[in-house]
Amino acid sequence: MHVGTGIITRCKKHDKTAFVELFKMYEKYLFKLCYNYVRNEQDALDIAQEVYIKVFNNISKFDITMPFHPWFRTIAVNTCLNFKRIQKYDSVSLNSGNEDDKALEEIIAAPKDVESEVLDNELGQMIRENLEGLKPKHRMVLILRYYEGLSYEEIAAVLREPLGTVKTDIHRARNILKEKLTKVMSYF
Repeated sequence: MHVGTGIITRCKKHDKTAFVELFKMYEKYLFKLCYNYVRNEQDALDIAQEVYIKVFNNISKFDITMPFHPWFRTIAVNTCLNFKRIQKYDSVSLNSGNEDDKALEEIIAAPKDVESEVLDNELGQMIRENLEGLKPKHRMVLILRYYEGLSYEEIAAVLREPLGTVKTDIHRARNILKEKLTKVMSYF
């Protein structure tokens, strides 16, 4: 998603029309990111509203020579993480059960035999259910890595964490999830 400097310049001047345009550009992206984290429509809308307020209040600090999307994403991710800390709300999944499940499923279940679509869907559902048990930070690194497609370096920048910490968190989160899934699968 590319935002022109013109709309940002207008936003920096607190042009309400420019903010409406900007927010419409990011509306679906932001809702999906928030919903994937909290798995609740109303909470996702509340978080999105808070993100918009933070963007509005901090747009004057944005360096117009830098890309807007990473700055916006950092605000959104931090708002999601803060929501989790504040609300102590612990029922989260990564997505709504769409095709995006494939990347994480393949890593956790690899190597994968050619299985029927039904088994793939069941595995996706088990992954979503077991993600709820991960720490918020681990869920977020998985969202950023596998659903946002960010590199380790980009995740480190968004979370303001050292690169080694991000790699460790992703590795631990995958192992914890794989262990949970192994236990579930052993009952079958």
